[in-house]
Amino acid sequence: MSLLTLDVSKCVHTSNKFAICDKCVTACPVQTIHLENSTISFTPSECVGCGGCDAVCPTAAYTLDDFNPMNYIFQFLEDEKSVLTCKDENFPCIASLSVEELLSLALISAEKITLDVGPCGECEIAKTNLAVINNRAEEVNFLLEAMQQEKSLSVAALNFEIKKESDTLSRRKLLSKEGVKTAISIKQQLQNEVDASDTNVKRHTVTAKDIMKIKEKTIPDRRSLLLMAMKRAKVPEMYHTISVEDISFISQKDLDEITCTNCQMCYRICPTGALSSDHRGSKIDFNPLACVQCHSCHDVCEPNSLTLRKTFSLSTFFEPKIETLVRFDIKRCDECGNFFAYQGGEKICNRCRIEEEEAKELWGIQ
Repeated sequence: MSLLTLDVSKCVHTSNKFAICDKCVTACPVQTIHLENSTISFTPSECVGCGGCDAVCPTAAYTLDDFNPMNYIFQFLEDEKSVLTCKDENFPCIASLSVEELLSLALISAEKITLDVGPCGECEIAKTNLAVINNRAEEVNFLLEAMQQEKSLSVAALNFEIKKESDTLSRRKLLSKEGVKTAISIKQQLQNEVDASDTNVKRHTVTAKDIMKIKEKTIPDRRSLLLMAMKRAKVPEMYHTISVEDISFISQKDLDEITCTNCQMCYRICPTGALSSDHRGSKIDFNPLACVQCHSCHDVCEPNSLTLRKTFSLSTFFEPKIETLVRFDIKRCDECGNFFAYQGGEKICNRCRIEEEEAKELWGIQ
């Protein structure tokens, strides 16, 4: 039994009460993950350990105690394997790998990767996960073709069998340093088994430690892997532009500089630092390669100034650049002395203007 863990600091609902992301809730094949009032909850004993929630989470907030996608991918490549199958005891489900990870595998591997969906015929969670697997394979193949890469994924019912190695420890090996480490690992696994069998609903609350971690803007490991894979990819003769609906994990953005109030919320709550500014707040920059399409910046933008660009240029993967979405005329407020985006008229920031209007209303001054 796998132990599912949620890093609350990575979940977009922790930093943004307006976030609409519910991908993990939708992806869970046993419907144990729930979202209520920006709080994620699930029952550990109901989790089947498929890893689907982690693969679909934009910020990779979920982890399984017995499966690490990055470790598995590197071992898969090192062993020169070509078939992904849940018959492998170290691999929970093909749905545990995201589009980015499957794309990276296809680009890096010297072999053509096959997704073995044979076991799905007898799997209870296939009613949810099989469609996910097929959709991800379709997206990966579309992107590979659009980027003019001579690679592809195939989906087939192989019912691939893997010979299991004996994990029995000899007395000599048990007393060795490696044996001690194994014994400690087994002890931890037993504790995780106990935690995973908990039948109580686990509600994830935010701690002071989580709040500190929110400030650490990092991209998921899967994005770092993809960027590494893209460096190995053949540069296409022509860069195609695709619909944003055809790519699920990255985006380009537009910003309406007329309606934008420079409230700074979009880049302050961005979990990866894809949106940023300078120390004076005189501009908003966007790094597409750091965007994980979590939608949090759009959810927090009150005037809806920030929008998803309807297209995505694949040149972004090969010729990355930072886009400046907007520049502001920065002035110092005559009332509070803070810098703000000046749009003409009195040099008073929006906050002071609101306070002044509220004061006039309170005093009955027109």
